[in-house]
Order: sequence, then structure tokens, then C-alpha cells
Amino acid sequence: MSKFTSVYFASDFGIPMRTCVSNKRAHARLGSRAVIAGQQIGSLIIIATLGVLLFKPVHAQERDPGHLARVAAAIEYLARHTEREEKVMIPMRDSVRLSALILFPKDQPRRNLPTVLYRTPYLIDPGAIEAFAEFNRSFIENGYAIVIQNERGRYFSEGTYTYLVGSGDDGYDTVDWITKQEWSNGKVGTLGCSSTAEEQHKQNARQHPGLAATVPMGSGAGIGKVGPYNEMGNFYRGGAVQNFWFSWYYGSGYTNHPSFPADLSRETMIRIGRFWNLNPNMIPDSNIDRLIWSLPINEVMDKMGAMPGDMDDFVNRFPNDPKWKEVDFGGGDGDRFGAPMLMINSWYDISIGPNVAVFEHQTANAANANARNNMFMVNAPTTHCMQSKTESEHTFVGERDMGDARFDYVGMVQKWFDHFVKGVKNDVVKQPKVHSYMMGANEWRTYDRWPPKEARYVTYYLDSDGGANTRLGNGRLTTTKPGTAGGDTFIYDPIRPVPSLGGSICCFSEAFVGGSYDQSNIEMRNDVLVYTTPPLDKPVEITGPVSATLYLSSDAKDTDLTIKLLDVYPDGTAYNLDESIQRARWRDGWESPSFLEPGSVVKVDVGPMVTSNAFAAGHRIRIEVSSSNFPRFERNLNTGGNNYDESKGVLATNTIHHSPQYPSHIVLPIVSEK
Repeated sequence: MSKFTSVYFASDFGIPMRTCVSNKRAHARLGSRAVIAGQQIGSLIIIATLGVLLFKPVHAQERDPGHLARVAAAIEYLARHTEREEKVMIPMRDSVRLSALILFPKDQPRRNLPTVLYRTPYLIDPGAIEAFAEFNRSFIENGYAIVIQNERGRYFSEGTYTYLVGSGDDGYDTVDWITKQEWSNGKVGTLGCSSTAEEQHKQNARQHPGLAATVPMGSGAGIGKVGPYNEMGNFYRGGAVQNFWFSWYYGSGYTNHPSFPADLSRETMIRIGRFWNLNPNMIPDSNIDRLIWSLPINEVMDKMGAMPGDMDDFVNRFPNDPKWKEVDFGGGDGDRFGAPMLMINSWYDISIGPNVAVFEHQTANAANANARNNMFMVNAPTTHCMQSKTESEHTFVGERDMGDARFDYVGMVQKWFDHFVKGVKNDVVKQPKVHSYMMGANEWRTYDRWPPKEARYVTYYLDSDGGANTRLGNGRLTTTKPGTAGGDTFIYDPIRPVPSLGGSICCFSEAFVGGSYDQSNIEMRNDVLVYTTPPLDKPVEITGPVSATLYLSSDAKDTDLTIKLLDVYPDGTAYNLDESIQRARWRDGWESPSFLEPGSVVKVDVGPMVTSNAFAAGHRIRIEVSSSNFPRFERNLNTGGNNYDESKGVLATNTIHHSPQYPSHIVLPIVSEK
């Protein structure tokens, strides 16, 4: 990984804070000879997992040159057509003041203005100004004020930063302050991606009457528990820690930062801001690609030399820790939104599952008819927060060509705010509730609800002759339930985990980015079970949640089960669609762990996954099953201990059963079979 200060993340505001990259370098290829050899080659797998071998060119999701030109033009427009009010200190209920930049349309009376609000932990200028430049230009052209506010404890905002701090109270108080300004029309809309979207969920749940509409993009890390997901803001998946947080907290999740005396005048702070923007400019390389291998994982932040932050505490928790209730998660079970929401998601984003679950939950449970009837969603074929930045006639997401995925996000958001915030009568609420891109068919589809009412849920059973190991094995995926008892066994060694390649991930490092990549070399490992349909006679299209139920026996006290759904092309290329994991100890719920007993067969529901894909005629539907996907997820050391404070693991001999008694299966949401 190159120096952190040169790495620009693909979320929020495009400033060097997260160690998520813009994918301008080719993804380091993990499908190497070392990976093929799998666990048999010992420590060499570590080198291969870090992707030091590059076997053929790969397509990263690079920014569209046309987008870059539009951004440059928008920034120039904003410089000439806005009036700026800098370092505006907005008071909160506890007297803490949060710093904001306010942009007004130039040469226009400051009265009766609709307002778009961004609340962010990141740099405001050039951050939010540039990352949402096209949106901001449109807002100014249409007579909006723009308020970009730093969360408490960030940059020039007072207070102490902790994760999602003040999402509810501070968000409510900020909307209250805006609506009481003489220039305001009394209505506010919110916009943002990633952290700036996560802030919106608890804010919406507080139901300020002036909050008229929201647009959260890639917002899953703001969600606690919703439907089948108990992720505590994407911190877990199925009870396993998602390792990208080590990178995020290293670069962005710090608690302490330099500050200035609170009694300085605004004029003085504006002058100071010309010289210091308080953005870290000396962040050393985190060495995350090497240090993520170290154990125990609760020492990784110390080994990176990270600044103090919430990760020091979070990594020592379980999913059922009552302290998670102290975080301002929003949108999930128990929350009821007060304002309409236009949710914009990415298929290859770490937050896609909880996001669509929140959409479904709020459509049924929002606080009023206006909100319930005006929940809309867009699911795009991009990685985290790359909507409108990467699409072209040939939109590559990783290695896979997704076709022409262009979509007018700016126009749609403008019409959304015009209707709800400005009071313009237009047709924005008459459009279908869901715009969802179907990969494989490479086209936008629309639906009236989520999951689509057209979906027909079809069960595919796992079967084999006892040798589903590797893609050369005899694993089968069939709609016929197995008639005889069978099973497939593999050995999971936490020191030699199955390497991650692409997927629904963000914010880790240059060596591990999200997207769709050929998994066929990884499928040559003996600890990867592969189940595949015969070549399809006709296309099969799926859209919606994909559930998986596996029957497991193990000689370990605890282990993980991982699953991956793939589209296999006639030439054998196997593109990943989505993946998931379940820690066995949490298979029966989150109240208390249920450990495994040797020889006992247990039911493990893994997932759910969610996607939209057309499997073309001649293609095959495939799933991979294993016990690791690293560094996407933390490794289970199989001991039954805390895991986070352990340095040594044990081997686990795991068997996936398939029989009339133990029918391991997945369920696909088929919307059409042409």
C-alpha cells in the first residue's frame, strides 16, 4: 500500500482520510498459483493473499473522465455564483457549537430559501464542495442554500468525537436552527454518502417537522439492528468483525485533535482557517495489509500506531454487548422515520443488505403516511459511494463489464428536493418506488415494492458424491432435494484462511477493493466447497434477498461458515455477486452463544445476501462454502474463546451435510425465467 496521504477514498468527500481507494490502480490479483495450491503450501499463501502476483489486466472501477470534467466545471461555477458564510457556529442543546459553511446563491435575496444539509465528520472544503460538486451546482442554480456542518469534535466543531455522536440530538438541533433563520423557508433536505448518510437515519427518526426529505447513499454503518441484520453499524456480519474498520478508524476514527480556544471571534477563526484546516496531513502508512494478519486482533490498532478512538473499545465487544445501545444508530427496529427517503445504494457495498432492510422496514413502519408512502430506492452497480462517478457505456465493477449503467442521480435528487423541500409540483413521486440495476442483463429495472412482488422463491439444494472440494469436485446445485445422506468435509485452518477477492467491501486498502472478480482460482483450494448447476437452458433472473441454510457438524467448539453466490460463464469465469458469513456460536440468536458439540449436526442460517443478476443461457449458478473469507472478515480461531484477545487457533474439521434429514440449500428470488 502506498503512503496513506496519497490514497483517496471512494466515499463521502474524496479526501485522504479513509484508507478506501478510488480504484485507480489495478486490483492486486489474488488468483495466483499460490492460492491454487491452497492450504497445502503453508506460509506461501500469505504472500499470495496480499496479491503480489498480477496475471492479467483487470478493470478497476475508475472515475469516468466525463464526470471529472463535469466536476471541474461545477467547482468553477460554485466559485463564481455563491456567497460563502464560513465558520458559522451553530449551538446545540448542551451549548456545544458546531462549525458550518453556508453557501447562498449569489445576487439573490436571502429569504424563503430551501436548504440542503450535509452533516459530516470529514473536511468541508474542498471535501463536500468537490465530492458533491454537480449536486451543489444544481442546488445553487435552483435557488437553494447549502449548509455543510462538521459533527461535534471534528475540525472547528466543539465537543468530543465518538462514532455517530449526536446523530439524533445534534441533527435535530441543526435542522431546528436552520428553519428559524430569516433566510429559510422552514424546510430542510439532507444529502450525503457513507458517514454523511449514516448521520441521516437517527436524525430522521427524531422527526423534526422541518426535515422534509432525506437522501442517504451507502448508509449501512448508521444502522444497528434491522430485520435479519444485527451488525451494529456494519461492525459485524453474522457475528464476525468486518476488518475494514481497522483501516477506517486508523485514518478517520480518532477521538482527539487540535483545537482553538472557544472564545475566539468568528472573524479570527475565518482568518485562522486560511492557514490551518485541521485536516491530518502526517498520517503514516498503516501497514494494514500486513498487520491484519497479526493476532490478537485487539492489538492491531496499537501495532499500527493509531490514535485513540472507539475501535479500542469496539473490538473487545460481542454483538450482544449492551454498550452498543449507547451508539446513535438509526433506521432499524424501533425507529420510525418522519420524512420521505430516497435511498441510493450500491450492489458492491458493505452496507447493501442492511440498507434494503431499512427501506423495507420504513416503508411499513414510518411515522406518518407521507413518509410511508414516499420511500424510494435506487440500487446501482457500483462500489461504495461511486454512483454518478464511474458509470459509462462500459461500466466495469472490478473485472466484470456491467454495460451502460448511467443514471441521472443529480436530476433525480434535484426533483426530489424540489418536490418536498421547495414545494414544486412535479412527477417525482409518480415514478416506480425502486430503480434497480440488473447485472448480467445490464439494464435498469423498476419495481413497485421491495422485495419485488414478481419474485418467486425457488430452493436449490446442495448435493454431491462426497467430494465437493474445489471447482473440479462433484458438488451439485439442484432443485431436487437429495434422496440419500451425504456430506462434504474440509479442514479450516485459521492461519491459512481463504483469501478475499473483491466483493461487497470498501475502505480497506489498495490491495483489497470491492467489485466483481473471477473467483475460479480461489475455487481450487481444498477448503472451498463448490456447488454448481448444470448450464442453464434459458436465462434465470433474480432480484432480492438470497437466503442460505447449511447443516454443519464440526470437531471445534466454534467455527464460521462463509458463502458466496456466483455467475459462472461458459469459459469457466466465476464472477462473485454477494457473500456472507455466520459465526456458529450465534446461530440461535444474539442473547447468548450456543457452542458446537463434536459430532452433532446443527442448522446454520447464513446471510441473507442480496443482489440482482441475470444468469444467461449457458451460464451456471454456483455457490462456494467455506469457513473463512479474509481479510473481508476476521478469522474465527475455532477455540470457543473471546477470539478478539486470542493469539493461537486450532484446526476445525467441518462437514456440510445434505440429505433428506439435513437439506442444506439456498433460496433464490427468481423474477423471470425467459
